[in-house]
Amino acid sequence: MKKTLFIAFVLITSLAIVIPTMARLGDNSTSLIAHYGKHFAIEDSTDDIPTNKGVYIELTEAFVTNVSIIASTNDNYNLNLVETLQRQSFTTNGLHITAYVGNPGENFNGVDFSGQSVREVINCPLTWQTNSHQDQHGWFLFFPPAAIDKFLADNGGNSEWSGSWHSLTSSPGIFIKRTADKSRLAIAYGTSTNEIHRLEFRMMDQNGQTAE
Repeated sequence: MKKTLFIAFVLITSLAIVIPTMARLGDNSTSLIAHYGKHFAIEDSTDDIPTNKGVYIELTEAFVTNVSIIASTNDNYNLNLVETLQRQSFTTNGLHITAYVGNPGENFNGVDFSGQSVREVINCPLTWQTNSHQDQHGWFLFFPPAAIDKFLADNGGNSEWSGSWHSLTSSPGIFIKRTADKSRLAIAYGTSTNEIHRLEFRMMDQNGQTAE
């Protein structure tokens, strides 16, 4: 037990150290590598079952699709729920990070994001513990408040994040907030805003459409 607590302390300390060097939405591949180190995977998207190495298919939401619908102002919800962006995966200091890079011509509010990060998903570290049945299971090392504040500050662009987190009543465990200029969306996953294990940041255009 003491060993587990020590590992948890080390990882939390490492997380605190790495906060100032986190990447920002709008970073290109060179900047992502400078912040996170060499990626362990680069995969292109496909709208069909992948048959080649380096190709993937996934929904834009890992758990539900409601966030995309709520984040959009389209009356007919004409959304592409299949991810269309190249994704680059990294691990650093126990964090698991996936950056989604804008396709050629990707534009948000008049700014070209081709080849630049338009969506980033950050998963907190895990530590292993043994339960009463002697089974090994992963234990979330939730993001400390200082880390969340730093992520938000780094990804606010030229605007400020408005208000507190808003819980999605239709999807417990998901919280969202937007910048005042509606250019960016933050999504947090956890049992509460004090126990967040996954953070996501996305660019949004003036119509409320997010990077997918």
